[in-house]
Amino acid sequence: MAEPKSACTWDDQGALPRPAADGSSIRGDDSPRGPNRSWRGQLRTYPQMGAHTQEEHPHSRRQSQPQTAFSVSPVKFGNRQGRSNLALAGLWALAIVLLAGCGTLRLDGGGGRSSQKETAAQEQSPGASQGAKNGGMKPFSDVVPDTARTDEGLITTHRAGDDLYLGIPDSLTGREILMVSRVSKTQADLLRVGGGGKKVNSQVLRWQRRGDELLLRVASYEKTADSDDPVYQSVQNSSFEPILKAFEIKSPNKDSTGVLINATKLFTSDVKALGLPKDMRQRYGARRLDGGRSYLSGAESFPENTDVEAVLTYQADSPPSSSSTVTISVEMNHSMVLLPEEPMQACHCDQRVGYFGVERINYSSENQQADEECVIRRWRLTPSDVEAYASGELVKPEEPIVYYVDPETPKKWRPYVKKGIEDWQKAFREAGFKNAIQARMPSENDSTFDADDVRYSTVRWFADDFPNARGPSVRDPRFREIIESNIYMYHDIQSLLRDWYFVQTAATNPEARGQNLDPETMGRGIRYVAAHEVGHTLGLPHNFASSNAVPVDSLRSPEWTSEHGTTPSIMDYITG
Repeated sequence: MAEPKSACTWDDQGALPRPAADGSSIRGDDSPRGPNRSWRGQLRTYPQMGAHTQEEHPHSRRQSQPQTAFSVSPVKFGNRQGRSNLALAGLWALAIVLLAGCGTLRLDGGGGRSSQKETAAQEQSPGASQGAKNGGMKPFSDVVPDTARTDEGLITTHRAGDDLYLGIPDSLTGREILMVSRVSKTQADLLRVGGGGKKVNSQVLRWQRRGDELLLRVASYEKTADSDDPVYQSVQNSSFEPILKAFEIKSPNKDSTGVLINATKLFTSDVKALGLPKDMRQRYGARRLDGGRSYLSGAESFPENTDVEAVLTYQADSPPSSSSTVTISVEMNHSMVLLPEEPMQACHCDQRVGYFGVERINYSSENQQADEECVIRRWRLTPSDVEAYASGELVKPEEPIVYYVDPETPKKWRPYVKKGIEDWQKAFREAGFKNAIQARMPSENDSTFDADDVRYSTVRWFADDFPNARGPSVRDPRFREIIESNIYMYHDIQSLLRDWYFVQTAATNPEARGQNLDPETMGRGIRYVAAHEVGHTLGLPHNFASSNAVPVDSLRSPEWTSEHGTTPSIMDYITG
């Protein structure tokens, strides 16, 4: 069945666009990128230079793509009064495309479901959990000792000595689980850029029962089709899910609602998808994992996610530091989060609005070919009061976007990072939401907070001399809902800001000629960087073309720049 064409409409997964104050709107033309859509407000688009393809955006490269100039002025950290002039003209369009349900798309990924034959085989297999007790398996108490440390949650964990047992409930069988793997602690210079906390892999996993075994499979969503289209089964057959690991079922779980497996080797043996990435192995000549120097270091479970940490040690020909050891040791964090059964409604890319998008192949297209389509990355925001939202009132979202400021951030810069995050509140208010984006400091009494936990979006501070910052995010690969983000602020971003300020203003600004900027000026620069990187984590690429929107004579006018700043978009680079 072909995808129906529709304008943006409110459902339980998106927001209803409301007319602008003057009743204006713009409606998308038919295109192979997706259905007609409508947004509040008028879009003002400028062609940009270059092509932007990366999710992380070093400030030393000026990559970009077509994008609406949504007039988000940067923090003018050269202005001693420090006005945060985030004028967000046209942000209604930005925020609606970001937040609203745009178009309808009911496509299942190629790896979305087990085939009917597999499902039937599972149902007929002798390993159903209630039958496990009659299948000759040991009782739970014979496998997990009373001294084990148990943590209940999405997947209940049992630590017994060096072993990790996982209780997998029947309700998780077949469900999609996103696993995000990060290097939580790193040997010096291993990552070249950044320290502990950097994401190295993410994948969607699925548990599948096969007799007395439990298989862990990796789902794929590169090919799609309508589930009621005959070609759907062919897409399934050509997207067979590889088996990451097979586990012997040891016993029923404690309450007999699932099964128990020993998952120790999944995290401590050389499973390539859960260890050092291939490029690092090649770069440092990592030959093999040393099991004698690898071990589990932690396991925690929460209602919606389960985290496991392990120390992995590799024999390496050319380690980045401590070369005499011929060794690389890292601590890996693996956070498993349950994805919603019903994915968020997809929103197609539009050439007039710059968003990070992901290409995939749709075999249900009516274009008489396997059609490439692009879906944007965006957060899910649902109005707490749909009727009030539709009538034009400002409402709170059911779940706000919350960024936690890393406790490792120097204290003097924390207020500026917090302001940079909350500068985006004005944009969300234009989209009809109040308090939609918030900055918080983790409570010192909150023992559950962990910056590596996929439940928390954070602005992290890395002890690294790389003069940059980055804004990557973790997405649901089915329809690209942003799950969380971790902004990387490298310590020497300060040197980049100082150099920018000197080069761009020192000719007429004596305070820019010193070796160091005064703390207030540097703080405003850090605030700008935080706001810029938050924009990336909201799905927005660079917008360098917006610089062309300001006439040169205006840029030379102190009165004009003090009022408007030097660029209409926070996604541009600041120019003094």
